Amino acid sequence: VLLREKLFNAAWKPQQKIIDVSARPSSLITVINPIVRGYAATPPSTPSTTLLTLSMDRVQLGSLKVHRAQESGIPSGLVTTGPSGSVFASIVASVTSQFKLERKISAVNIVPSQVSNLKAALKLINDRATDSGLDAEDDQHKHEKVLLLWIDRIPFILLFGIKTSIELFQEKLPRRSIRCLRGVQFDVTEISVDVVFRAVSFNKTRPFLLGPGVSSLILQAQQESIQGIASFAKSLQYAYMTHYFANPLSVLLREDLEPSEEFQVEICGCLRNLDSFKRVRLAEDMINRNDAKTVKRLLNDDKFLQDTVIKGIGKGKEALDCVLTAIDLLLLVHSCLDFKPSESWTKLYIKAMAGELRDSPVIKETLLAIQKLPSDSLASLLNRVSDSLVPDMQRYADDLRKLESQKDDATPLRSEYNTHHQSLRTTIVAQKVELSTHVSSLSEQDRSYSRLVNHVDDSLKEYFQNALVTPQELFLHEVLIYDFKSPHREVFAPKPRHATERALSSPHHYLGCNCCKGSQHGLSSTHPATSVLYQLYLESGALINIADLWSAFYTIVGNDDAEDEDDEQERVLALFSRALAELKYLGMIKHSRKKADHLAKLLWNGL
Repeated sequence: VLLREKLFNAAWKPQQKIIDVSARPSSLITVINPIVRGYAATPPSTPSTTLLTLSMDRVQLGSLKVHRAQESGIPSGLVTTGPSGSVFASIVASVTSQFKLERKISAVNIVPSQVSNLKAALKLINDRATDSGLDAEDDQHKHEKVLLLWIDRIPFILLFGIKTSIELFQEKLPRRSIRCLRGVQFDVTEISVDVVFRAVSFNKTRPFLLGPGVSSLILQAQQESIQGIASFAKSLQYAYMTHYFANPLSVLLREDLEPSEEFQVEICGCLRNLDSFKRVRLAEDMINRNDAKTVKRLLNDDKFLQDTVIKGIGKGKEALDCVLTAIDLLLLVHSCLDFKPSESWTKLYIKAMAGELRDSPVIKETLLAIQKLPSDSLASLLNRVSDSLVPDMQRYADDLRKLESQKDDATPLRSEYNTHHQSLRTTIVAQKVELSTHVSSLSEQDRSYSRLVNHVDDSLKEYFQNALVTPQELFLHEVLIYDFKSPHREVFAPKPRHATERALSSPHHYLGCNCCKGSQHGLSSTHPATSVLYQLYLESGALINIADLWSAFYTIVGNDDAEDEDDEQERVLALFSRALAELKYLGMIKHSRKKADHLAKLLWNGL
């Protein structure tokens, strides 16, 4: 277990670093930095490749200066983040981390629920600014007016995180408060999860891949709920942790894996019982090739099995890398074709990991679109994919350039599959109209171009057929791919009511004591008092008489052989009161308004 914990930490650390590098708002800081320091700035000219991108709208950044300018007002930044509040939290965290070492600059994050009045707001600002540890309109106006009076002595800037829109935010503020602000609008957008998921999945430090089931579960939860990249990273981290701690064969994922004593006898036994060893790839294929000697060595010789496993893990990782490379190539071809609708990287990944992408309509439609391309579009496509792993692409590009140089005019060449050479003919046979496709005669150059298009089509088709293997057919796919949905669903989509009802109905499942095992399907005095009262609660109707409930509880829990009956009754009464309070706290009962000595039942088991 300690070894797997060490491997998990070593495997997740570079993945977390990749996420942090992608999520680091460097371009955002270069824009907010002048705002915080009080200088003028201009937005970056190149689009951002980080997780957060910032664009200016309506107002230039140069109007934000800390020192008093000709126009009065508190310099303010109105940051529209959209529904995801984690974006603004990332901005504040980035600004705080950048300037935490500077004594003259402090970043204070204030949540409206934390400051109910002016005194609480000023106290919070003072405490956080000195590192010592606004709902009403009038208080809010006083707050901003006080800040406005101090701006000539303590320069500061306000950053508002707005999840809705500037218009709605303006409607909520009184006009007196708006007059105290001199604002600039910032539109902050968050890069999609697809970019982060691809960065984590397709890198050299990746120990394994997520299967289609758990990948679709994580991505679907991310789309259905408003969450940021931080929650998505936690989901990936839990998947890594589950694979390493729940799968003993995860020790085979270490980079410096060599035949040694770490291959315990139990691990060799587990390897021989894997489906990928018995039926999918290894043993059955060797038997079909009449290689029974190698199969016997794998079953009897641990050293030979270790060498085979090390080679198999290396080949499996290479095959999975080829799958991811094929997905990138497919998206690159789609961008050249202006393919619409083009599926996202994550959707293609899920299909590829399920073994459904190789023969999917996406591949067929892509190859059909390539066959219909004119020569100028095909030349652009070949130039972009010439550096890929598809063989002969560079040679095809050179051949196409030769054909282009032999043309008499600037009209692009078209293949026989292009609709330019096809026409519909209408014929009437036996009073029925029939439509037929007629292909006009091709020139010699068009025939040569058609042959070239066929070669390109065959090469791409062969590449996708070889690269897009079915991951479940790989040797040791149980180690290289993690695809268990139940642990992830139980943690990130728990069912607390089901767990609570099960714990109260069957406490021995959680306590693990021997005293409760003999009474698994009935009431027992050894059960916790709340569990006993819950069983009686299930047997009752909508209204429960407290006296009857107490009598039944005392019959089960009380000791008839007790020496002092009064002390025993007080003990049981204390247990009864506590159990009753706990059921009330869980929302199962309440006092009835119809009858003072009765309880109203609020929950029914299974409903």
